[in-house]
Amino acid sequence: MKKEDLTGLLVYALLLASAIIFAFTVMKDFSGRSGFETGPFIAFMLGAIATGVVLNAIFGEIGHVIGAKIGGYAILGVNILGFNFSKVDNKVKFNFKGYDGLTGETRIYPNKKNDEKEPNPVPYSLFPSVMLAVLITLSIVLFITFNNIADGNSTLPIARMGYFLLVVAYIGMMIFVYNIVPLKLDTMNDGYRLRLVINPKNREAFNELLKVKKAIETGDKNVEIKTFDTITNFTADLNFNKVYLLLDEGKLEEAKVLIKQVVENKDDISEKTYIRAKAQLIYINIMLESIEEAEKYYTDEVPVAERRLISKDISMASVRAYMLMSGILDKSLSETEIALNHVMRAFKKTPKNRQTTELKLYNNALKRVIEAHPNWNLEGYLLEEK
Repeated sequence: MKKEDLTGLLVYALLLASAIIFAFTVMKDFSGRSGFETGPFIAFMLGAIATGVVLNAIFGEIGHVIGAKIGGYAILGVNILGFNFSKVDNKVKFNFKGYDGLTGETRIYPNKKNDEKEPNPVPYSLFPSVMLAVLITLSIVLFITFNNIADGNSTLPIARMGYFLLVVAYIGMMIFVYNIVPLKLDTMNDGYRLRLVINPKNREAFNELLKVKKAIETGDKNVEIKTFDTITNFTADLNFNKVYLLLDEGKLEEAKVLIKQVVENKDDISEKTYIRAKAQLIYINIMLESIEEAEKYYTDEVPVAERRLISKDISMASVRAYMLMSGILDKSLSETEIALNHVMRAFKKTPKNRQTTELKLYNNALKRVIEAHPNWNLEGYLLEEK
C-alpha cells in the first residue's frame, strides 16, 4: 500500500471514529429527549447530513472562487458534488461531471497580462477553509441561540432546528479537518496544495500546469510546455506533460533526459510519482537501447522492491513497463499476462488527454514483446488506436 493511500485511510478512520462518538453521545442524548419516533428521527438525521454536505460543499467552492479572484485567476468552472457549471464563450453551461476534490472543484486559469504580477494560488487554497469555518461558527452560534430559546425543551421545533444545525456544523468540521490536512490524500485537498504552493517554484509550476491543462482541453497542440530543473511533485507533473508530448512524437532520447531528472530527485517527490517516472525510464530504455544495455540498467538500478511496486501500480506507465520487464527481460509469459490483464483498468484511469498517446505507446511495447516471443500468441491484446 502506498504511503498516501495509508495516510488517506488513517484520516478517514479518524473521521469515522469521531462521527461514531458524536452519534452515540450528543445525538443519542438528543434522540431520547426530542420526542421523535425512530422513523422520523432517522429522516431528521439523513436530512441534516445531506444539508450539511451540500451547504459545506457550496461554502467551500465559494471560498475557492473568492480566493481565486483575490489571487488573480479567471474562473473556468465550478463543480459542486458533480453539478458542473462552466464558462464557455462568456456563457454559463451546466452538465454533470466528475471532479478532483472531496465535495467539489473550482477550475481556474492564470489570466495574466504581460505587465501584471504572477497569480498567487495561496488565497485559492486558503479561503475554502475560511468559508467552512464561517459556516461552522454560524451554525454553532444558531444552535446555542435556539437551544437557549427552547430552555431545555428538546421537543420544541426551534430546539430541533438547533440540533439540525449542530449536525450541519459537525459535517462541516469533518470536511474542514479533511481539507486542511497538509498531506497527500486520495483527492487534492487544500491543505496539501497550500503546503506545496508556498514554495515559489511550486507556485510557478502550478500556474504552468493550469495553462497546459486548459490548452489540452481546448485542443491547442501548439502550447509551449515549460519544464523545470528543480523537481517537486508539481514540477514533475508538469515535466511529465512534456514527456508525453515527446513520446508521442517518438523523441525518446529527449524524453529520457526529463525522466532521469525526476528519478534522480527521489527524495523530493512522492512514491507514486517516483515509481511512475522509473517505469517510464524502464520503458524508454527497453524501447530505445540494446537489450544488453536495458538489462544492465534493470539489474543494477531497479531493485526487487521497486519492481514489485511497478507490478502493483495500476497506471499505463507502470503496466507498459511491467509488460516489457516480464516479456523482454525476465521472459515470463505468466507475468506478462498479469500485466496485460491490468491494461483496461489502467487505461480507464488515464486522463483523456493522454489516452491516444497511451494507446500508441502500449501497442508499440506489446509489438516488441510479440516480436520477441511470436509463439506466445499475444496479438489479441493489441488495442485499437483512435
